[in-house]
Amino acid sequence: MLSGRLKTAAKVAVSVGLLGWVVHKAGLRNIADTLAHASLGWLAAAILLGFAATCVQATQWHALLEAHGLRRTWWRCLRLVFVGNTFNSILPSSIGGDVARAMMVADTPAERVPAASTVVLQRLCNFPGMIVLMTLGLLLTLGDSRASEIRLVALAGVLVGAAGLALCMTPLLGRLAALPVLQTRRPGRVLAKLLGALDAFRGRRSELLFASARGTAFWGLSVVNQWAFMHAVGVPIPLTYAAIVVTTINALTMLPISINGYGIRENGFSRWLGPLFGSGAAAAQKGTAVGFLLAAQSLLWAGIGVVFWLTDKRHEEAAEAARAVAVAPAV
Repeated sequence: MLSGRLKTAAKVAVSVGLLGWVVHKAGLRNIADTLAHASLGWLAAAILLGFAATCVQATQWHALLEAHGLRRTWWRCLRLVFVGNTFNSILPSSIGGDVARAMMVADTPAERVPAASTVVLQRLCNFPGMIVLMTLGLLLTLGDSRASEIRLVALAGVLVGAAGLALCMTPLLGRLAALPVLQTRRPGRVLAKLLGALDAFRGRRSELLFASARGTAFWGLSVVNQWAFMHAVGVPIPLTYAAIVVTTINALTMLPISINGYGIRENGFSRWLGPLFGSGAAAAQKGTAVGFLLAAQSLLWAGIGVVFWLTDKRHEEAAEAARAVAVAPAV
């Protein structure tokens, strides 16, 4: 428990420090002025695109649940995706929302392992889409000197992501599930069951292909969503360059060194939007504003999720499980 709290405190320190640095560099008044003059048309378009991306997530998860024999309505899946966004926003863990979704979609204790495997599979099936968009961004910006600084970071992301996906398609997960050390305690046995379920699904290529295609659609909408936010605050960014910036920054926010990517996201935008401006301060101002708009969108989704969570009869049990994961030493 103490180790988990120390790690959380370290993540908070990283996020607060990075946010403090970029806000100091840009100037809080300048950021506020940028947000005050944001284009309402572009903001509305961004929100609609973000909602469309969330609907694609619900469709993807709904299909994975069906493939595991868990028949749920699409509307229920959409509600729980918003609930997951709520827990991701309020807990110092990027998987708290996943735990809440898995708990709330399972109608019986026997369904919890397959429900959890669908949530993990959804995460895994989103990686091909991110890699595809990142690769397209790399290829389509080869002649763009503004992408020279981010290119190596994006290439590293593509290689690491591809290697990780390749490992997941090997019998590795099944071998890990069979390790005797996982059978000594209940959490280990649960993990072994989850790994076994994931390994068993590995051979279902058509379901994985469709899930990955939906994951690619999700990432495509996410890129356009953030591209619209950039245009809302006056960032004249081509969509091709936005693809590489958005996917690379999102990949970096997955590193377990901050609270849900806060600080990393704002500094990433400030740095890699720099080539579009002659001044580093202007890039920091615009980039931080984009990060704040994305945070506002997350809070909007979280607010919607709160309503759905409170109307679910299992909300207290899901909240307790999500909190337990958020302070666990492994997180």
